[in-house]
Amino acid sequence: MTVLSSIEKKNTVEPEIAFNSAREIIQEAILSGLDRSNFFGHVAFHGGTSLRIFHNLDRFSEDLDFCVVDDGFEVDYDVISNFVVNELESLGLDYSMTKVRRGDGNITGCYIEGNATETLSLMGYGEKILKDIHPNTHLKIKMDVDLDTPRGYRLEHFYKTYPFQYGATLLDFPSLFAGKTSAVITRHWRNRTKGRDLYDFEWYIKRQVPVNIRYLESNLMRENLVNESELDRNTLLSILEERFNRIDYESGLMDLRAFIPKHKIPSDWSPEHFIELSKKIMIE
Repeated sequence: MTVLSSIEKKNTVEPEIAFNSAREIIQEAILSGLDRSNFFGHVAFHGGTSLRIFHNLDRFSEDLDFCVVDDGFEVDYDVISNFVVNELESLGLDYSMTKVRRGDGNITGCYIEGNATETLSLMGYGEKILKDIHPNTHLKIKMDVDLDTPRGYRLEHFYKTYPFQYGATLLDFPSLFAGKTSAVITRHWRNRTKGRDLYDFEWYIKRQVPVNIRYLESNLMRENLVNESELDRNTLLSILEERFNRIDYESGLMDLRAFIPKHKIPSDWSPEHFIELSKKIMIE
């Protein structure tokens, strides 16, 4: 019995579900290591994985997304690597952290990765699962940090006791919704619409989470879509209507299939659906 095998995992015979379940546990181990490095004294957690872990979002999320909330803070990947790798080593895992080299922009990041079959074996998955995963397959988690966080956000601190004990600073719920709404409006989806963005947008509205309008405005100002003090509810609804009329919903549903069970795939996505949905947005 190992620490990892004692953690509740998804009971499945499907390698993809086991793989995602393992990834979710590794994500939390990484967060625990980041907490030990005092990362959350300077940086806040946001995005889909933060929703899954701390707000019970019912879909899988791949990456760990953060934003700097301490002006001038620079991420030292050598320092945080020691804490994260040591945390994973304490669980019997041999993982490494590799910084991603980017030519420009405000986003910096890294990959944390290790052998997938070794990870799943330590978690207690049997041969029926392991035989369908190539022995050289890596379990890789991408971590991104926005170094130039728009103004207007608010913060909350959470503490978890399972599967690991750690604390994390997050953008508060209305600020998280503002960030997601900005992504729906501004994300450059290239060849495939991120159905995850649309799914999360609907998830927030159904839970009656208000949107932090000032933080959303700061995000849209960064994209030169609005000017300061220009964004109000009517302007937001107009921007969203224009966006929803241009989205490829079939592409969005194809993207979403990798992140939720088949029986949860929506059947009502259309411009009209999301335009009507957006009219329920509450402003904070």
